[in-house]
Amino acid sequence: MSTVSELRRQVGRELAAQRELAGKKVTDPEAAAIAGSTRTLKRLENGVPTRLTYAVIGRLARYYGAPDQIQFELERIWRYVNDDMWAQPSHAVENSGWDAYMEFERLAAGLDQFETMYVPGPVQTEFYMRRLFERSEVSRERIPVLIEHRLARQTELLQKLGSIRLRYLLTEAVLKNGCDDEQLSRMLELDEHPNVTIKVLELADGPYPLMDVPYSVLSFRNTEEPSIVYLESPYERRFYENSDAVGKYHQIFEGGLRQAKSLKEFQR
Repeated sequence: MSTVSELRRQVGRELAAQRELAGKKVTDPEAAAIAGSTRTLKRLENGVPTRLTYAVIGRLARYYGAPDQIQFELERIWRYVNDDMWAQPSHAVENSGWDAYMEFERLAAGLDQFETMYVPGPVQTEFYMRRLFERSEVSRERIPVLIEHRLARQTELLQKLGSIRLRYLLTEAVLKNGCDDEQLSRMLELDEHPNVTIKVLELADGPYPLMDVPYSVLSFRNTEEPSIVYLESPYERRFYENSDAVGKYHQIFEGGLRQAKSLKEFQR
């Protein structure tokens, strides 16, 4: 099964949620007419492959009264359910509130994350994330909401530490880019957990070829589902699941880990 086919299940779950918000049953005759049959509608909501087009997905979302932003995003995502490379524009995430990466992270059994400038979100302190958001382009009014969401994401992820492996590879610049003592202590504390690894590429030992772009590699419990590579830029979030791309980024990450030093060895 394709990992990106998880998008199909995500769209189905979101449509089911919109249907319930509208107070309609899965046997609703109008919804069944749009999808072709009640059986097809049930298959869609359960993430089973169907021949429905993105236009049908949009009609269902409209019928359920979903906000325009969610409708457009579900239509756009549905175009990619059979691809092994796709992107989600950053503005689409902001407008719809639906972030595919977060859905994949919730399902992951392993997360390898390489960062060149910033402390990874799952291990940030509230002070660090507040300062980061305050210096970004987001409005002041949104900052408390963004912090609340990020803290909730941290809690959800860290509650699974017994069943997920987290590995963070950082350049030394991350630790000299607003990483105060509280933030460093937070990472050192997490690094003590047997399922968490945090290592540092010291600048004096560089340069490190191919280690210039932040990315994440997520792996899943179902061994039939391949890992995916995630890259984020100011404009879009890009996903790869083809074996060549995943293999290349995995090789780069493992090579970086071999050259890096333990966070415990870092000296300011």
